[in-house]
Amino acid sequence: MIKNRILICLLLLIMIPCAVCQSYFTVPQNVWRVSISSKSMSGDWIGDNGLREVGKEEVALLNHTDRFFEMDSSTIQGTLTESRFRNAETITSIFEYGFSEKSTFRLEIPYWTKYYENESWKWASEIENDTEFDTILDKILDYYHPKSRYSSGFGDISIGMKFLLFGVPAWSANGVYSAYAGFTVQIPSSRPLSQYKFTNEGRPSQFEEVTMGSGTTLWKFALFGEFYKKTLERLFTINWFTELIFSSREVLNTPVFFPGLQETNPDSLAERIGLTYFYKKGTGVRGELSGAFDLWPKRITLKGTQSWYYKNQDQFISKDIDWDNRMSSNDGYDTKQVQISQSLVVYLNNLDQIKRIGPIPFIIEIGVKVPLLTRNKYNGFQKWIGFTTYYQWW
Repeated sequence: MIKNRILICLLLLIMIPCAVCQSYFTVPQNVWRVSISSKSMSGDWIGDNGLREVGKEEVALLNHTDRFFEMDSSTIQGTLTESRFRNAETITSIFEYGFSEKSTFRLEIPYWTKYYENESWKWASEIENDTEFDTILDKILDYYHPKSRYSSGFGDISIGMKFLLFGVPAWSANGVYSAYAGFTVQIPSSRPLSQYKFTNEGRPSQFEEVTMGSGTTLWKFALFGEFYKKTLERLFTINWFTELIFSSREVLNTPVFFPGLQETNPDSLAERIGLTYFYKKGTGVRGELSGAFDLWPKRITLKGTQSWYYKNQDQFISKDIDWDNRMSSNDGYDTKQVQISQSLVVYLNNLDQIKRIGPIPFIIEIGVKVPLLTRNKYNGFQKWIGFTTYYQWW
């Protein structure tokens, strides 16, 4: 029975194609659009001051004997500066279905095949050539923050709907403009940070982990539209997109780390902050403006997009208000984020029923994205290649 269903789907894919374009916001009624893209990204974290650093921390470990690191009765004082680099690769699957000419369902499933973070620290002591304190601090940092952390797995899945408000979609080629509204729920389906476990020896597993999502449910509301005109058999389009992003408040496991509280005993830190805390991601807004035109009618389409993103500060609520404030912002670091980027995409179209190569309609997408301005985010260069196909299910 299952084999017969798969065979029917393949026959529909081959026999009933629909000539629509990847750059369109929606698809016609009863049409499926299936896209798979492979993306790689890499870059440094750009801090609040525009430098390649996560932030600076004034460190002063007060006089006491530490059972973890065998400190003497002296005091370590100086400045600790953190830098961070990320290299990641994802495979994202997007499934869209036209419920009607005015509504389209969308499901996005990202999978991180590789997620790598590298943390490095620069220590400036108030005492020159203080090798003893440098050695102690290196032990503390190595214990809490392994320089390289790897992970893989599913990211946060998104489910949403898009609705035509007025106008005529560009794929119909019967109008000059259209406007839409959209609603998306992003589910925190990526692997969360594990809870810290009290231990007197060894390194807790939490210190080796890296998270690939915010851990909160995001609610996204969008307004977007397009202006288009066909001249000399070439389609010219201008697209605009705006989106408001709201976060729910979630209970997450506390990340236990050394900088910020002048304490090196992880058990004491966990007891002071609490094993869990309340977290709410700051409200964000995203905007895009893009233009596309056919370099070669029905064969090659070029699209350029400029994107803007802004997010307010995140909210943290734990047992320790000092930790809450530091997590929200500190010297050179802020959870308020800003990014402006530019992307360029080339679509290789194989949709025209007469000129199509082979029986299956498809689009190959090749794109790059370059950040122009970044604050408190990874300044990541992105490149990707995608494959999209269409079929109709009666």
